Amino acid sequence: MLSINDLAFRFVTRGPGWAHLAVCVPLGLLAGLLLAHWTARLVADESRGERRLSRWPKAAIVLATAAFFPGLILAVIGGNCQSLTEGGSIDWAHWRLLYHYVLVGLLIAATATDFDQYVIPDQITLPGMAVGFFAAACLGNMQLVPIWVDWNHLDPIAGPFIPEWIKQHPHLHGMAFSLAGLAAGAGITWAARLISRFVLGKEALGFGDVTLMGMIGSFLGWQPVVLVFLLAPMCGALAAVTLRVLYGRRAVPYGPYLSAAALVVLFTWRWLWIPTREIFGHWPTLVALAAGVTGGMAALLGLLRLYRAIPVERNKIDEH
Repeated sequence: MLSINDLAFRFVTRGPGWAHLAVCVPLGLLAGLLLAHWTARLVADESRGERRLSRWPKAAIVLATAAFFPGLILAVIGGNCQSLTEGGSIDWAHWRLLYHYVLVGLLIAATATDFDQYVIPDQITLPGMAVGFFAAACLGNMQLVPIWVDWNHLDPIAGPFIPEWIKQHPHLHGMAFSLAGLAAGAGITWAARLISRFVLGKEALGFGDVTLMGMIGSFLGWQPVVLVFLLAPMCGALAAVTLRVLYGRRAVPYGPYLSAAALVVLFTWRWLWIPTREIFGHWPTLVALAAGVTGGMAALLGLLRLYRAIPVERNKIDEH
């Protein structure tokens, strides 16, 4: 007789697409309703009871969750968007999917709260870091890619160099990759925050963005979170200019674009990793990349703030 774990594994890895939709759409709706209720409470707490989340943001939270839950399983299983020879074992696909569903839910809550209150509450990011770390440590094999893979030393038979301890100690590796991702995500965001303050005279990122990136890194690892950091300004610049031109909105929080970049990485990881994997296995290149990314990102974030100078007549949406 098959256990619940075996049934879940077979459903995720071998189930047809229609079955994935039939299960994950209702699951996403239920999770979305819970997220909408939680987010509404966070907004009320942050505004000290002066503001209530309206019907449309709540509906957007529910619909986004209902879309991302089935979308992720279809992309992972049907589209092989996370399938790598050096990635996590397929035997843990169902647990890894659930692990990433938790991250998706936290990102949706953080996005909705940041758009409404221009703040990312610690009630989202700090428990999120704890869940990311402890689930990685307890379950093992939650990584998109091991903490160290060197494609510059490729064996024709064994493949890229991966330290032996990673294969022998999955739970220890879970702790290591999650902590490394947390430190990398929070560290590079903190560095960009300090540099932008020095160069621009003001901080381009809030402390909530630092903790958000730490949370994202605790789930994804250090290599994916670096790519999240690189992709976020592209998401932010496009959305900021659009909102400025269409609605005259002057202030746009940056957290939602970090969240959007994290979702892009989840859904396109295979195609992001393969062209860049040699860089992540070469220490001198990584050091140079870290220096260039930190300085360059601070400059890009500063340019992103210049969209406020675009002369646009504010419409009645902003006046009320």
